[in-house]
Amino acid sequence: MVKSGDYSRYFSRGKGCFVEYGYELARDCFGLAAKYSKADDGMLLLVDEEYRVMCAYDLGRASFREEYAGCVFEKAEGTECICLGLDGDKTCLLCGVGVDGDSLQTAAGMIEDSHGVSRRHSESGDMVLRALDNVNDAISYCDRTGKVMYANRACFEILGTNKEELYNGNLEELTTGKPMLLEILKNKKSIIDVEYFLKYKDRKFHFINSGYPVYSDSGEVIGAIDIFRSIERSRKLANSIAGYQAFFTFGDIQGNSRKMHELVEHAKVFARSDETVLILGESGTGKELIAQSMHNYSDRAEGPFIALNCANFPNELIDSELFGYEEGAFTGAQKGGKQGKFELASGGTIFLDEIGEMQLHLQAKLLRVLETMCVTRIGGNNPVKIDVRVIAATNRRLEELAEAGDFRRDLYYRLKVLLLETPPLRERGEDILLLAEYFIGKIAAKTGKNIARITEGAKEMLLNYSWPGNVRELENAMSRALFMCIDDEIDEKTLLKGGIRESRYDEVVSRSSVNISRDMLSETMLSMEGNKKKAAEFLGISRPTLYKLLKKYGIKLV
Repeated sequence: MVKSGDYSRYFSRGKGCFVEYGYELARDCFGLAAKYSKADDGMLLLVDEEYRVMCAYDLGRASFREEYAGCVFEKAEGTECICLGLDGDKTCLLCGVGVDGDSLQTAAGMIEDSHGVSRRHSESGDMVLRALDNVNDAISYCDRTGKVMYANRACFEILGTNKEELYNGNLEELTTGKPMLLEILKNKKSIIDVEYFLKYKDRKFHFINSGYPVYSDSGEVIGAIDIFRSIERSRKLANSIAGYQAFFTFGDIQGNSRKMHELVEHAKVFARSDETVLILGESGTGKELIAQSMHNYSDRAEGPFIALNCANFPNELIDSELFGYEEGAFTGAQKGGKQGKFELASGGTIFLDEIGEMQLHLQAKLLRVLETMCVTRIGGNNPVKIDVRVIAATNRRLEELAEAGDFRRDLYYRLKVLLLETPPLRERGEDILLLAEYFIGKIAAKTGKNIARITEGAKEMLLNYSWPGNVRELENAMSRALFMCIDDEIDEKTLLKGGIRESRYDEVVSRSSVNISRDMLSETMLSMEGNKKKAAEFLGISRPTLYKLLKKYGIKLV
């Protein structure tokens, strides 16, 4: 006779692992089955075809024996088994240890009588489990002893483990340090959004963790649920919500011209460094696009990207925006003070657009920050250490401003450690039609309009225009043209209505083309066999400028 409660000899680990299917069914039915059967001792088991235990119920103790879940049941003398058909093709065995045949049949009848309800419960449970497997956060459940009973796909992927390894151990055995779930089981209280460090299999993890106790119908804590996400993902999510995120990458940059290829290649190299970058270029040439792409290409991509336009803030506000302030620093200062942009950007990148508009007294503070990597809030005395990469941009010539005394020369050299220049659109002749088609497709997809065709005459007009507003002006022009065009066709009239006009030659001929004579141009075109692209590159001018000169000098290609 088996001593009550001593069933260990009937089980072995073997190939045992936790089996999700049927567990909830057994929990629902065993208590009811025990109540109506005549047995008051022994154990009821639900096992699969390989005798892996789904659930074990101790009749003598009137409680579940969760330590046997996943073990292999070794059928021995004195045990009875009944095959049950559940959920279509699936079958399982109801086994009894120290339970007579009549009591086992009664238990089987109770389970079968409840089969319809249980089957629906099982299907909904499977649906929940499948849903949890598609959640990016790691989710796990342990019983009251700390044994892991369930984990979703993300949990296994993040920890680099499998079901057999995770389910066959206790949290205290599996991890180094005090597991948070054990604290929840002990104190019976939830823990929400706590920074948590975990060591598992010689690997260290940094999480934002939340855990919740699970109660039975009687109010007893029977387990706990753990939800955790990596600290990097949490920070990225917070940055996204706050708007502190770079959305563009180098893949978003459109252009086949030599100048754009060189710009992107240099920017990719500079992105790998933490040195300060200065981006020069006219308005609308994509300076922030380059800055965001560099951030996303760098080792700081998971950190915040903070952009501030120095020309958009009043002088009295930009100081506090950049460096922050302490509580009570001035009238109207918010309680608790406020972090400045440099503090918010720590661990990532700060982009200072229109740096040429910054006042001299702020330039001195900025220089100090760049040299020390510390900021002192307004009204404060304690410097705050920061870890930030600075990218600055301007459409002004800082060297000329420095000569005039309007920009600190030492700051200029401190910013210009790495220098990039975004070319104006008039010097990117090969890219004009490419960009026009790209913007038309982008706007059409956003608005649901049909993609319009650009006529040859309109293409010539686009190439002949000087684009003082650069890429930004081209995008706006294509947006207007798409809404004004008739029969899904953009022609010269559509462009004229949208504000694009023929440029005068003296507006578009660049400084580099002033000394190009008619004879030089004719000889170049002959030597290049009429290839406009090669001729423009040889003369160091853009293709639109080449077209203007050809028209100006009346040179016709045969």
